[in-house]
Amino acid sequence: MYILSALSLLVVAAIVTFGTSATQLQSVHPVRRATTFQNPILWEDYPDLDVFRVGDVFYYSSSTFAFSPGAPVLKSYDLVNWVPVSHSVPGLNFGGKYNLNSATDRAYVKGIWASTLRHRQSNDMFYWVGCVESSKSYVWTGLLIDDDDTMYVAYGNTNIQVAQLSQDGTSEVRSQSVYRGSSTIEGSRLYKINDAYYIFVTRPANAEYVLKSKSIWGPYEMRILVDSIPGPLPNAGYSHQGGVVSTKDGKWYYIAFMDSYPGGRIPVAAPLTWTLDGWPQLVKDGNAWGKTYPMPVQMDKTVPAPTRNDSFVGSELSHEWEWNHNPDNARWKLSRLWKETSGRRAGESDCL
Repeated sequence: MYILSALSLLVVAAIVTFGTSATQLQSVHPVRRATTFQNPILWEDYPDLDVFRVGDVFYYSSSTFAFSPGAPVLKSYDLVNWVPVSHSVPGLNFGGKYNLNSATDRAYVKGIWASTLRHRQSNDMFYWVGCVESSKSYVWTGLLIDDDDTMYVAYGNTNIQVAQLSQDGTSEVRSQSVYRGSSTIEGSRLYKINDAYYIFVTRPANAEYVLKSKSIWGPYEMRILVDSIPGPLPNAGYSHQGGVVSTKDGKWYYIAFMDSYPGGRIPVAAPLTWTLDGWPQLVKDGNAWGKTYPMPVQMDKTVPAPTRNDSFVGSELSHEWEWNHNPDNARWKLSRLWKETSGRRAGESDCL
Protein backbone atom coordinates (compact mmCIF):
# COMPACT_ATOMS: atom_id res chain seq x y z
CA MET A 1 0.00 0.00 0.00
CA TYR A 2 1.19 3.49 -0.79
CA ILE A 3 0.31 6.72 1.06
CA LEU A 4 0.39 9.87 -1.04
CA SER A 5 -0.45 13.55 -0.47
CA ALA A 6 -3.42 14.60 -2.57
CA LEU A 7 -2.28 18.14 -3.44
CA SER A 8 -4.62 20.94 -2.31
CA LEU A 9 -7.24 18.49 -1.09
CA LEU A 10 -5.05 18.08 2.00
CA VAL A 11 -6.19 14.52 2.53
CA VAL A 12 -4.22 11.32 2.70
CA ALA A 13 -4.78 9.15 -0.37
CA ALA A 14 -3.77 5.51 -0.53
CA ILE A 15 -3.87 2.92 -3.28
CA VAL A 16 -4.83 -0.20 -1.36
CA THR A 17 -4.16 -3.68 -2.71
CA PHE A 18 -4.64 -5.58 0.59
CA GLY A 19 -1.98 -7.92 -0.83
CA THR A 20 -4.62 -9.49 -3.05
CA SER A 21 -7.28 -8.72 -5.64
CA ALA A 22 -10.98 -8.21 -5.02
CA THR A 23 -11.67 -11.71 -6.30
CA GLN A 24 -9.17 -13.30 -3.92
CA LEU A 25 -10.82 -11.69 -0.88
CA GLN A 26 -14.00 -13.64 -1.45
CA SER A 27 -13.60 -16.67 0.83
CA VAL A 28 -16.62 -18.90 1.32
CA HIS A 29 -18.26 -20.26 4.48
CA PRO A 30 -21.45 -22.39 4.37
CA VAL A 31 -24.33 -20.91 6.35
CA ARG A 32 -27.89 -21.64 7.39
CA ARG A 33 -30.11 -19.13 5.65
CA ALA A 34 -32.06 -16.55 7.59
CA THR A 35 -35.07 -14.77 6.14
CA THR A 36 -34.92 -11.63 8.31
CA PHE A 37 -32.32 -9.62 10.19
CA GLN A 38 -32.42 -7.41 13.26
CA ASN A 39 -30.88 -3.99 13.79
CA PRO A 40 -28.20 -3.13 14.73
CA ILE A 41 -26.37 -5.30 12.21
CA LEU A 42 -23.22 -5.08 14.38
CA TRP A 43 -23.03 -4.36 18.09
CA GLU A 44 -19.64 -2.75 17.60
CA ASP A 45 -18.16 0.70 17.10
CA TYR A 46 -17.59 1.21 13.34
CA PRO A 47 -18.14 4.96 12.74
CA ASP A 48 -18.00 7.15 9.62
CA LEU A 49 -18.87 4.17 7.49
CA ASP A 50 -18.67 3.84 3.72
CA VAL A 51 -20.11 0.81 1.91
CA PHE A 52 -19.88 -0.53 -1.64
CA ARG A 53 -20.10 -3.82 -3.54
CA VAL A 54 -17.72 -5.72 -5.82
CA GLY A 55 -19.50 -8.67 -7.43
CA ASP A 56 -21.00 -10.78 -4.62
CA VAL A 57 -19.02 -9.07 -1.87
CA PHE A 58 -19.92 -5.95 0.09
CA TYR A 59 -17.16 -3.89 1.69
CA TYR A 60 -17.35 -1.52 4.65
CA SER A 61 -14.71 1.07 5.57
CA SER A 62 -14.57 2.88 8.91
CA SER A 63 -12.65 5.43 10.99
CA THR A 64 -10.22 4.50 13.76
CA PHE A 65 -8.69 7.81 14.90
CA ALA A 66 -5.55 6.98 16.96
CA PHE A 67 -5.85 3.21 16.72
CA SER A 68 -3.30 1.35 14.60
CA PRO A 69 -3.50 -0.17 12.04
CA GLY A 70 -6.11 2.26 10.78
CA ALA A 71 -9.22 2.36 8.60
CA PRO A 72 -10.50 -1.22 8.94
CA VAL A 73 -12.12 -2.93 5.97
CA LEU A 74 -14.92 -5.43 6.58
CA LYS A 75 -16.61 -7.71 4.09
CA SER A 76 -20.02 -9.33 3.87
CA TYR A 77 -22.06 -11.40 1.44
CA ASP A 78 -25.46 -10.22 2.70
CA LEU A 79 -24.99 -6.72 4.25
CA VAL A 80 -25.80 -8.16 7.69
CA ASN A 81 -22.93 -10.50 8.66
CA TRP A 82 -19.56 -8.74 8.57
CA VAL A 83 -15.94 -9.65 9.31
CA PRO A 84 -12.74 -7.53 9.28
CA VAL A 85 -10.44 -8.54 6.41
CA SER A 86 -7.86 -5.76 6.21
CA HIS A 87 -6.85 -2.21 7.14
CA SER A 88 -6.26 0.50 4.55
CA VAL A 89 -3.54 2.18 6.65
CA PRO A 90 -1.05 -0.32 8.17
CA GLY A 91 0.63 2.27 10.42
CA LEU A 92 0.01 5.85 11.54
CA ASN A 93 3.04 7.64 10.08
CA PHE A 94 1.56 11.11 10.59
CA GLY A 95 3.91 12.31 13.33
CA GLY A 96 5.58 11.28 16.56
CA LYS A 97 2.48 11.78 18.71
CA TYR A 98 0.93 8.71 17.09
CA ASN A 99 3.46 6.63 19.03
CA LEU A 100 1.91 7.72 22.36
CA ASN A 101 5.24 8.96 23.69
CA SER A 102 3.81 10.50 26.85
CA ALA A 103 0.64 11.78 28.49
CA THR A 104 1.01 15.05 26.58
CA ASP A 105 2.53 13.72 23.34
CA ARG A 106 -0.41 11.73 22.04
CA ALA A 107 -3.01 11.65 19.27
CA TYR A 108 -6.38 10.94 20.89
CA VAL A 109 -9.32 12.32 18.83
CA LYS A 110 -6.91 12.80 15.94
CA GLY A 111 -5.76 10.41 13.26
CA ILE A 112 -8.01 8.72 10.71
CA TRP A 113 -11.59 9.81 10.21
CA ALA A 114 -13.97 10.81 7.42
CA SER A 115 -12.59 8.30 4.92
CA THR A 116 -13.90 6.66 1.78
CA LEU A 117 -12.97 3.46 -0.07
CA ARG A 118 -13.78 2.28 -3.58
CA HIS A 119 -12.75 -0.47 -5.99
CA ARG A 120 -11.56 0.55 -9.47
CA GLN A 121 -12.50 -2.07 -12.03
CA SER A 122 -10.04 -0.87 -14.69
CA ASN A 123 -7.00 -1.93 -12.64
CA ASP A 124 -8.60 -4.12 -9.92
CA MET A 125 -7.30 -1.89 -7.15
CA PHE A 126 -8.88 -0.32 -4.09
CA TYR A 127 -8.49 3.43 -3.48
CA TRP A 128 -8.74 4.86 0.03
CA VAL A 129 -9.02 8.59 0.69
CA GLY A 130 -9.20 9.89 4.23
CA CYS A 131 -8.80 12.84 6.56
CA VAL A 132 -6.03 13.05 9.14
CA GLU A 133 -6.86 15.56 11.86
CA SER A 134 -9.20 18.47 11.21
CA SER A 135 -6.34 20.92 10.68
CA LYS A 136 -4.86 18.87 7.83
CA SER A 137 -7.88 18.13 5.70
CA TYR A 138 -11.18 19.30 4.45
CA VAL A 139 -14.16 17.78 6.28
CA TRP A 140 -15.37 14.47 4.93
CA THR A 141 -14.80 12.80 1.62
CA GLY A 142 -16.81 10.61 -0.76
CA LEU A 143 -15.08 8.98 -3.73
CA LEU A 144 -16.81 8.18 -7.04
CA ILE A 145 -15.23 6.34 -9.97
CA ASP A 146 -17.44 7.30 -12.90
CA ASP A 147 -18.43 5.17 -15.89
CA ASP A 148 -15.52 6.60 -17.91
CA ASP A 149 -13.06 5.76 -15.08
CA THR A 150 -12.71 9.41 -13.99
CA MET A 151 -12.38 9.82 -10.23
CA TYR A 152 -14.20 12.51 -8.26
CA VAL A 153 -14.33 13.41 -4.57
CA ALA A 154 -17.17 15.24 -2.81
CA TYR A 155 -16.14 17.00 0.40
CA GLY A 156 -16.69 19.98 2.64
CA ASN A 157 -18.59 21.26 5.66
CA THR A 158 -21.77 23.17 4.72
CA ASN A 159 -20.11 24.34 1.49
CA ILE A 160 -20.13 21.05 -0.44
CA GLN A 161 -17.55 20.84 -3.19
CA VAL A 162 -16.64 18.33 -5.90
CA ALA A 163 -13.08 17.78 -7.10
CA GLN A 164 -11.98 15.85 -10.16
CA LEU A 165 -8.82 13.85 -9.46
CA SER A 166 -5.94 13.00 -11.75
CA GLN A 167 -5.88 9.68 -13.56
CA ASP A 168 -3.91 8.04 -10.74
CA GLY A 169 -6.09 9.64 -8.06
CA THR A 170 -3.24 11.42 -6.25
CA SER A 171 -3.79 15.06 -7.28
CA GLU A 172 -6.59 17.50 -8.00
CA VAL A 173 -7.45 18.53 -11.56
CA ARG A 174 -10.47 20.75 -10.91
CA SER A 175 -12.72 21.65 -8.00
CA GLN A 176 -15.98 23.54 -7.71
CA SER A 177 -18.52 24.42 -5.06
CA VAL A 178 -21.77 22.65 -5.94
CA TYR A 179 -24.09 23.25 -2.97
CA ARG A 180 -24.18 25.48 0.09
CA GLY A 181 -26.36 24.40 2.98
CA SER A 182 -28.35 26.71 5.23
CA SER A 183 -27.14 24.68 8.24
CA THR A 184 -24.15 22.45 8.94
CA ILE A 185 -23.93 19.48 6.57
CA GLU A 186 -21.01 17.12 6.05
CA GLY A 187 -20.21 13.43 5.55
CA SER A 188 -20.41 13.49 1.74
CA ARG A 189 -20.96 10.24 -0.13
CA LEU A 190 -20.93 10.56 -3.92
CA TYR A 191 -22.79 8.20 -6.30
CA LYS A 192 -23.93 7.91 -9.89
CA ILE A 193 -27.23 6.06 -10.15
CA ASN A 194 -29.22 5.77 -13.40
CA ASP A 195 -27.29 8.63 -15.04
CA ALA A 196 -27.94 11.01 -12.12
CA TYR A 197 -25.39 12.17 -9.57
CA TYR A 198 -26.18 12.01 -5.86
CA ILE A 199 -24.36 13.40 -2.84
CA PHE A 200 -25.64 12.05 0.47
CA VAL A 201 -24.78 14.43 3.33
CA THR A 202 -25.53 14.35 7.03
CA ARG A 203 -26.77 17.08 9.34
CA PRO A 204 -25.09 16.06 12.59
CA ALA A 205 -26.26 14.19 14.41
CA ASN A 206 -29.83 13.38 13.44
CA ALA A 207 -30.57 13.80 9.72
CA GLU A 208 -29.49 12.68 6.26
CA TYR A 209 -30.04 14.80 3.14
CA VAL A 210 -29.79 13.84 -0.53
CA LEU A 211 -28.44 16.17 -3.22
CA LYS A 212 -29.29 15.24 -6.83
CA SER A 213 -28.14 16.59 -10.20
CA LYS A 214 -27.90 15.60 -13.86
CA SER A 215 -24.29 16.84 -13.89
CA ILE A 216 -21.43 16.09 -11.52
CA TRP A 217 -20.90 19.88 -11.29
CA GLY A 218 -24.52 20.69 -10.45
CA PRO A 219 -26.81 22.42 -9.94
CA TYR A 220 -28.00 20.14 -7.12
CA GLU A 221 -31.48 19.91 -5.65
CA MET A 222 -31.87 18.79 -2.02
CA ARG A 223 -34.42 16.56 -0.30
CA ILE A 224 -34.54 14.97 3.15
CA LEU A 225 -34.02 11.22 3.49
CA VAL A 226 -34.37 10.97 7.29
CA ASP A 227 -34.73 13.60 10.01
CA SER A 228 -34.76 12.65 13.71
CA ILE A 229 -36.31 9.27 12.91
CA PRO A 230 -36.80 7.14 16.06
CA GLY A 231 -35.53 3.58 16.44
CA PRO A 232 -34.39 0.95 16.14
CA LEU A 233 -32.92 1.17 19.68
CA PRO A 234 -34.33 3.09 22.62
CA ASN A 235 -31.98 5.37 24.56
CA ALA A 236 -29.70 5.83 21.55
CA GLY A 237 -29.13 8.59 19.02
CA TYR A 238 -30.87 8.98 15.69
CA SER A 239 -29.75 6.91 12.72
CA HIS A 240 -27.83 9.09 10.26
CA GLN A 241 -24.69 9.42 8.13
CA GLY A 242 -23.27 6.35 6.34
CA GLY A 243 -23.95 5.41 2.73
CA VAL A 244 -26.08 3.47 0.27
CA VAL A 245 -25.37 0.33 -1.73
CA SER A 246 -27.20 -1.96 -4.16
CA THR A 247 -27.46 -5.74 -4.32
CA LYS A 248 -26.79 -7.64 -7.54
CA ASP A 249 -30.53 -7.88 -8.18
CA GLY A 250 -30.98 -4.10 -7.95
CA LYS A 251 -32.27 -3.62 -4.39
CA TRP A 252 -30.91 -0.62 -2.50
CA TYR A 253 -30.05 -0.26 1.18
CA TYR A 254 -29.03 2.59 3.44
CA ILE A 255 -26.41 1.72 6.07
CA ALA A 256 -26.25 4.35 8.80
CA PHE A 257 -25.09 4.42 12.41
CA MET A 258 -26.49 5.35 15.81
CA ASP A 259 -24.63 7.01 18.66
CA SER A 260 -25.10 4.48 21.46
CA TYR A 261 -23.02 5.17 24.56
CA PRO A 262 -20.97 3.35 25.74
CA GLY A 263 -21.00 0.98 22.78
CA GLY A 264 -20.01 3.61 20.25
CA ARG A 265 -21.43 4.36 16.83
CA ILE A 266 -23.06 1.13 15.75
CA PRO A 267 -24.37 0.38 12.23
CA VAL A 268 -27.99 -0.16 11.26
CA ALA A 269 -29.50 -1.04 7.87
CA ALA A 270 -32.79 -0.40 6.08
CA PRO A 271 -34.05 -0.88 2.52
CA LEU A 272 -34.67 2.01 0.15
CA THR A 273 -37.30 2.53 -2.53
CA TRP A 274 -37.14 5.11 -5.32
CA THR A 275 -39.71 7.58 -6.56
CA LEU A 276 -40.48 7.80 -10.26
CA ASP A 277 -38.36 10.94 -10.52
CA GLY A 278 -35.35 9.28 -8.86
CA TRP A 279 -35.40 10.17 -5.18
CA PRO A 280 -34.63 7.55 -2.50
CA GLN A 281 -37.08 6.88 0.34
CA LEU A 282 -36.41 4.86 3.49
CA VAL A 283 -38.63 1.86 4.18
CA LYS A 284 -39.91 2.52 7.71
CA ASP A 285 -41.83 0.61 10.33
CA GLY A 286 -44.59 3.16 10.81
CA ASN A 287 -42.64 6.35 11.41
CA ALA A 288 -39.58 4.59 12.82
CA TRP A 289 -36.44 2.85 11.59
CA GLY A 290 -37.38 -0.83 11.62
CA LYS A 291 -35.97 -3.28 14.12
CA THR A 292 -36.45 -6.13 11.63
CA TYR A 293 -36.32 -6.29 7.83
CA PRO A 294 -36.10 -9.10 5.23
CA MET A 295 -32.55 -10.28 4.53
CA PRO A 296 -31.03 -8.24 1.68
CA VAL A 297 -29.34 -11.26 0.07
CA GLN A 298 -30.00 -14.99 0.19
CA MET A 299 -26.99 -17.16 -0.64
CA ASP A 300 -24.99 -20.10 0.68
CA LYS A 301 -21.97 -18.00 1.58
CA THR A 302 -21.22 -15.94 4.66
CA VAL A 303 -18.35 -14.88 6.90
CA PRO A 304 -17.20 -16.07 10.34
CA ALA A 305 -19.26 -14.96 13.33
CA PRO A 306 -18.05 -11.73 15.01
CA THR A 307 -17.80 -13.41 18.43
CA ARG A 308 -15.24 -16.22 18.58
CA ASN A 309 -11.95 -17.22 20.17
CA ASP A 310 -8.57 -16.04 18.90
CA SER A 311 -5.75 -18.51 19.47
CA PHE A 312 -3.13 -16.06 18.11
CA VAL A 313 -1.74 -18.53 15.59
CA GLY A 314 0.73 -17.17 13.05
CA SER A 315 3.19 -14.29 12.92
CA GLU A 316 0.70 -11.41 12.88
CA LEU A 317 -2.43 -10.36 14.71
CA SER A 318 -5.68 -10.93 12.86
CA HIS A 319 -7.56 -7.95 11.44
CA GLU A 320 -9.95 -7.95 14.38
CA TRP A 321 -7.19 -6.35 16.46
CA GLU A 322 -5.89 -2.77 16.63
CA TRP A 323 -3.45 -1.00 18.95
CA ASN A 324 -3.98 2.13 21.01
CA HIS A 325 -1.61 4.31 18.89
CA ASN A 326 1.28 2.67 17.02
CA PRO A 327 2.76 -0.32 18.85
CA ASP A 328 6.37 -0.60 19.88
CA ASN A 329 7.05 -3.81 17.98
CA ALA A 330 10.18 -4.51 20.01
CA ARG A 331 8.06 -4.93 23.14
CA TRP A 332 5.55 -7.58 22.09
CA LYS A 333 5.30 -10.85 20.22
CA LEU A 334 2.67 -13.48 19.57
CA SER A 335 2.63 -16.56 21.76
CA ARG A 336 0.05 -18.83 23.31
CA LEU A 337 0.43 -16.84 26.53
CA TRP A 338 0.15 -13.40 24.88
CA LYS A 339 -0.98 -10.95 27.58
CA GLU A 340 -0.40 -7.48 26.08
CA THR A 341 -3.22 -5.19 27.23
CA SER A 342 -2.82 -2.09 25.05
CA GLY A 343 -4.57 -3.55 22.01
CA ARG A 344 -8.28 -3.56 21.27
CA ARG A 345 -10.52 -5.55 18.98
CA ALA A 346 -11.58 -3.59 15.93
CA GLY A 347 -15.04 -2.25 16.55
CA GLU A 348 -14.73 -1.88 20.31
CA SER A 349 -15.79 1.56 21.48
CA ASP A 350 -13.20 4.30 21.77
CA CYS A 351 -14.67 4.83 25.25
CA LEU A 352 -13.28 1.53 26.53
